[in-house]
Amino acid sequence: MKIAIVFEIFYPTINGVITSSVNLAENLTQLGHDVVFVAPKTPQFCEPVVGRRNIRVRYIPSIGNYMYPGMRTTLPWNRRVHRTLVREGVDVLHITGPWLLSWAAMRAARDLGIPVVHTFHTMLHERSYIQYVTRTAVLVPALQLVVWNYNGMYIRRSTVMTGPSRYVCRQLRRHFPHSDIRHISNGIDVARFTTFDDLEAVRTSYPWADNQTFLYVGRLGQEKSIDQLIRAMSHVREIYPSALLLIVGDGPNRAEYARLARALDLERHVTFLGRIPHGDLLASGLIHHARAFVTASTTENQPMTVIEAICCSTPVIVPDVDGINELVDRNGLRYRANDVYDLAAAMVRIIDDDELHGACRAAARTMADQFDGKTVARRFASLYEEVTSSPRG
Repeated sequence: MKIAIVFEIFYPTINGVITSSVNLAENLTQLGHDVVFVAPKTPQFCEPVVGRRNIRVRYIPSIGNYMYPGMRTTLPWNRRVHRTLVREGVDVLHITGPWLLSWAAMRAARDLGIPVVHTFHTMLHERSYIQYVTRTAVLVPALQLVVWNYNGMYIRRSTVMTGPSRYVCRQLRRHFPHSDIRHISNGIDVARFTTFDDLEAVRTSYPWADNQTFLYVGRLGQEKSIDQLIRAMSHVREIYPSALLLIVGDGPNRAEYARLARALDLERHVTFLGRIPHGDLLASGLIHHARAFVTASTTENQPMTVIEAICCSTPVIVPDVDGINELVDRNGLRYRANDVYDLAAAMVRIIDDDELHGACRAAARTMADQFDGKTVARRFASLYEEVTSSPRG
């Protein structure tokens, strides 16, 4: 079967949508399917193939879009998309985000009688995403309604919707009760997490890392609430003066977060490592040897960084909100969302209690298999078979 996966944001940007979709494509090829990526063309990245399985990429002309970092704008009636689907002999179209390239691809798929699978990755209706468009809080509720209506334009034109978390599937069913909604988790190559540097090697590269080191990996944007992690560290250091927060990644708010760390006199306790290539990060052992992976984001659907921490057997500390809290049972701690003091208390507790820490690690090891990319790819392959064999109106 030939599957085309469409991206609205593509390399050189790295995010959970790209990571999970590349993993899906690689596992689908191992199952004997043929996958092609359709992505916006950028001056910064034009590789003809990506991933370890050399997934081919077909680029569509685009221009910059400053509404959201990394997103590009294409013509929604772009005929090159239509020609690409014909030339590639696509059986199933899989879109990963609701924007103009996906719209062009869905128009072409409708004309060609190709079924559309749509994975709902990003919670665009959440307040922090909407604030990229407006800084006026009074407009947020109205814009949230607009965003749901906008999502509906894509959802109602999709053959099947999938959601990585049960929470988002409930949201979709509530807003679109007549749509076909399926829960399929994001997938990951679990085997990649079994080879990593030991703690001594980690300390060679990062001499300040120890068993009181916390780690955040991800985009440094306002929707990730990294300021709360930094503020929590100001309380943690009062009890554990050697505690450290490592922040891996980059984004539009990095300078702002660095200023906050300086203002709170946390320069020795909060270290910004910038972007680290994904393979290098996994091999480095930074995730594996962290005391815990921490995040304060309340806008997550099913964050790949938390799944990766689970696959590294690393305890996770997350806000207790729908979606992300599905990933934490005995493998970590939940805290009251937007409560810096409760977050700090959870971080102190995971340092204090070695027995708890060990139990979280053990629980994470048993959870990892449910995110195995091979299992996820088989579920999507079955779904593709289903939609291609069903009569189309």
